Amino acid sequence: MHWAPVGVLHLPLKEGGQGLKCLHTQVRVFRLQALQRLLYSAGSSTWSILAHAFLRCFQGLRYDRQLFYLCPRGFPRDLSGLPVFYQDPLWTWKLFLMTRSVAATVGADLLAEPLLHNPQLRVQAAESRSVHQSLVLAEVTRVGDLLDYDRGDWLDPVTLARCMGLSRPRTPLRVLQEVKATLTPAARAYLN
Repeated sequence: MHWAPVGVLHLPLKEGGQGLKCLHTQVRVFRLQALQRLLYSAGSSTWSILAHAFLRCFQGLRYDRQLFYLCPRGFPRDLSGLPVFYQDPLWTWKLFLMTRSVAATVGADLLAEPLLHNPQLRVQAAESRSVHQSLVLAEVTRVGDLLDYDRGDWLDPVTLARCMGLSRPRTPLRVLQEVKATLTPAARAYLN
Protein backbone atom coordinates (compact mmCIF):
# COMPACT_ATOMS: atom_id res chain seq x y z
CA MET A 1 0.00 0.00 0.00
CA HIS A 2 1.35 3.44 -0.84
CA TRP A 3 0.47 6.90 0.41
CA ALA A 4 -1.19 9.40 -1.90
CA PRO A 5 -0.52 13.15 -1.55
CA VAL A 6 -3.28 15.10 0.19
CA GLY A 7 -3.95 17.18 -2.90
CA VAL A 8 -4.73 14.05 -4.90
CA LEU A 9 -7.21 12.73 -2.33
CA HIS A 10 -9.60 15.62 -2.94
CA LEU A 11 -9.43 15.57 -6.73
CA PRO A 12 -12.42 14.10 -8.59
CA LEU A 13 -12.14 10.49 -9.75
CA LYS A 14 -12.06 11.66 -13.40
CA GLU A 15 -8.86 13.57 -12.67
CA GLY A 16 -7.11 10.68 -10.92
CA GLY A 17 -8.04 11.58 -7.35
CA GLN A 18 -9.98 9.73 -4.70
CA GLY A 19 -13.02 12.04 -4.79
CA LEU A 20 -12.99 12.75 -1.06
CA LYS A 21 -14.56 15.95 0.23
CA CYS A 22 -12.31 18.37 2.06
CA LEU A 23 -14.19 19.06 5.29
CA HIS A 24 -12.36 22.32 5.90
CA THR A 25 -13.43 23.64 2.50
CA GLN A 26 -17.01 22.38 2.94
CA VAL A 27 -17.32 24.24 6.26
CA ARG A 28 -16.16 27.45 4.58
CA VAL A 29 -18.69 26.93 1.80
CA PHE A 30 -21.48 26.55 4.36
CA ARG A 31 -20.31 29.70 6.16
CA LEU A 32 -20.30 31.66 2.91
CA GLN A 33 -23.79 30.41 2.09
CA ALA A 34 -25.02 31.61 5.49
CA LEU A 35 -23.30 34.93 4.88
CA GLN A 36 -24.89 35.21 1.44
CA ARG A 37 -28.34 34.59 2.95
CA LEU A 38 -27.60 37.20 5.60
CA LEU A 39 -26.53 39.85 3.10
CA TYR A 40 -28.90 39.22 0.21
CA SER A 41 -32.01 37.50 1.54
CA ALA A 42 -35.21 39.30 0.62
CA GLY A 43 -37.25 37.89 3.50
CA SER A 44 -36.42 38.68 7.07
CA SER A 45 -36.05 35.32 8.74
CA THR A 46 -35.71 35.17 12.50
CA TRP A 47 -32.05 34.19 12.45
CA SER A 48 -31.12 37.08 10.12
CA ILE A 49 -32.91 39.59 12.37
CA LEU A 50 -30.95 38.19 15.30
CA ALA A 51 -27.71 38.25 13.30
CA HIS A 52 -28.20 41.91 12.38
CA ALA A 53 -28.89 42.74 16.03
CA PHE A 54 -25.67 41.01 17.11
CA LEU A 55 -23.65 42.73 14.38
CA ARG A 56 -25.05 46.18 15.30
CA CYS A 57 -23.99 45.67 18.93
CA PHE A 58 -20.49 44.53 17.97
CA GLN A 59 -17.81 46.88 19.38
CA GLY A 60 -20.21 49.83 19.41
CA LEU A 61 -19.87 50.37 15.65
CA ARG A 62 -23.62 50.03 14.99
CA TYR A 63 -22.96 48.39 11.59
CA ASP A 64 -24.75 45.33 10.33
CA ARG A 65 -24.30 44.80 6.58
CA GLN A 66 -21.94 47.78 6.57
CA LEU A 67 -19.44 45.73 8.58
CA PHE A 68 -18.59 43.96 5.33
CA TYR A 69 -17.71 47.28 3.64
CA LEU A 70 -14.71 47.88 5.89
CA CYS A 71 -11.24 47.59 4.47
CA PRO A 72 -9.34 44.50 5.67
CA ARG A 73 -6.99 46.42 7.98
CA GLY A 74 -9.95 48.14 9.63
CA PHE A 75 -11.87 44.94 10.12
CA PRO A 76 -11.91 44.05 13.83
CA ARG A 77 -9.34 41.43 14.76
CA ASP A 78 -11.01 40.40 17.98
CA LEU A 79 -14.43 38.94 17.24
CA SER A 80 -14.95 37.60 20.76
CA GLY A 81 -17.85 40.01 21.31
CA LEU A 82 -19.96 37.92 18.94
CA PRO A 83 -21.41 34.44 19.41
CA VAL A 84 -19.30 31.76 17.70
CA PHE A 85 -22.01 31.10 15.10
CA TYR A 86 -21.69 34.70 13.87
CA GLN A 87 -17.90 34.84 14.24
CA ASP A 88 -17.37 32.04 11.72
CA PRO A 89 -18.88 33.81 8.68
CA LEU A 90 -16.87 36.93 9.55
CA TRP A 91 -13.64 34.92 9.77
CA THR A 92 -14.45 33.41 6.39
CA TRP A 93 -15.20 36.87 4.95
CA LYS A 94 -11.81 38.11 6.16
CA LEU A 95 -10.13 35.53 3.89
CA PHE A 96 -11.31 37.45 0.82
CA LEU A 97 -9.96 40.76 -0.35
CA MET A 98 -13.18 42.45 -1.38
CA THR A 99 -13.40 45.96 -2.69
CA ARG A 100 -16.46 47.90 -3.71
CA SER A 101 -16.24 49.66 -7.01
CA VAL A 102 -18.82 52.33 -6.10
CA ALA A 103 -19.79 53.83 -2.77
CA ALA A 104 -23.41 54.37 -1.82
CA THR A 105 -24.73 57.45 -3.54
CA VAL A 106 -28.26 58.16 -2.36
CA GLY A 107 -30.94 57.27 0.13
CA ALA A 108 -30.71 55.23 3.28
CA ASP A 109 -27.59 53.48 1.99
CA LEU A 110 -25.74 56.78 1.99
CA LEU A 111 -26.92 57.60 5.51
CA ALA A 112 -25.75 54.16 6.71
CA GLU A 113 -22.38 54.40 4.88
CA PRO A 114 -19.60 53.54 7.40
CA LEU A 115 -17.52 56.47 8.52
CA LEU A 116 -14.65 54.40 9.95
CA HIS A 117 -12.22 52.25 7.91
CA ASN A 118 -14.25 52.70 4.75
CA PRO A 119 -12.08 52.55 1.61
CA GLN A 120 -14.74 54.44 -0.37
CA LEU A 121 -14.88 57.25 2.19
CA ARG A 122 -11.34 58.23 3.11
CA VAL A 123 -11.55 60.13 6.40
CA GLN A 124 -7.95 60.29 7.60
CA ALA A 125 -8.82 62.17 10.79
CA ALA A 126 -10.99 59.24 11.87
CA GLU A 127 -8.13 56.75 11.37
CA SER A 128 -6.46 57.95 14.56
CA ARG A 129 -7.20 55.53 17.40
CA SER A 130 -8.22 58.28 19.82
CA VAL A 131 -10.53 59.96 17.30
CA HIS A 132 -11.91 56.55 16.33
CA GLN A 133 -12.74 55.76 19.98
CA SER A 134 -14.27 59.21 20.52
CA LEU A 135 -16.51 58.75 17.49
CA VAL A 136 -17.62 55.29 18.63
CA LEU A 137 -18.37 56.54 22.16
CA ALA A 138 -20.36 59.46 20.70
CA GLU A 139 -22.22 56.96 18.44
CA VAL A 140 -21.05 58.78 15.32
CA THR A 141 -20.03 55.88 13.09
CA ARG A 142 -22.04 56.50 9.92
CA VAL A 143 -22.46 59.41 7.53
CA GLY A 144 -26.04 59.91 8.70
CA ASP A 145 -24.77 60.48 12.25
CA LEU A 146 -23.06 63.67 11.07
CA LEU A 147 -26.37 65.28 10.13
CA ASP A 148 -28.55 67.46 12.32
CA TYR A 149 -32.02 66.40 11.21
CA ASP A 150 -33.76 69.18 13.17
CA ARG A 151 -31.88 71.92 11.32
CA GLY A 152 -31.65 69.99 8.05
CA ASP A 153 -27.89 70.55 7.87
CA TRP A 154 -24.59 69.02 8.93
CA LEU A 155 -23.81 68.91 12.65
CA ASP A 156 -22.16 71.97 14.09
CA PRO A 157 -18.45 71.21 14.83
CA VAL A 158 -18.83 72.56 18.38
CA THR A 159 -21.80 70.25 19.04
CA LEU A 160 -19.92 67.31 17.55
CA ALA A 161 -16.89 68.14 19.70
CA ARG A 162 -19.09 68.09 22.82
CA CYS A 163 -20.56 64.72 21.79
CA MET A 164 -17.05 63.35 21.29
CA GLY A 165 -15.88 64.69 24.65
CA LEU A 166 -13.41 67.13 23.10
CA SER A 167 -12.79 70.68 24.26
CA ARG A 168 -11.94 72.12 20.82
CA PRO A 169 -13.86 71.65 17.56
CA ARG A 170 -10.73 71.36 15.41
CA THR A 171 -10.85 67.56 14.98
CA PRO A 172 -14.64 67.34 14.40
CA LEU A 173 -14.36 70.17 11.86
CA ARG A 174 -11.65 68.23 10.03
CA VAL A 175 -13.78 65.06 10.05
CA LEU A 176 -16.74 66.96 8.62
CA GLN A 177 -14.59 68.61 5.95
CA GLU A 178 -13.03 65.31 4.88
CA VAL A 179 -16.41 63.58 4.66
CA LYS A 180 -17.87 66.41 2.59
CA ALA A 181 -14.83 66.44 0.29
CA THR A 182 -14.99 62.67 -0.26
CA LEU A 183 -18.68 62.51 -1.16
CA THR A 184 -19.74 62.71 -4.78
CA PRO A 185 -21.64 65.82 -5.92
CA ALA A 186 -24.85 63.76 -6.22
CA ALA A 187 -24.42 62.50 -2.64
CA ARG A 188 -23.76 66.03 -1.31
CA ALA A 189 -26.85 67.30 -3.15
CA TYR A 190 -28.94 64.53 -1.60
CA LEU A 191 -27.69 65.30 1.92
CA ASN A 192 -28.21 69.05 1.47
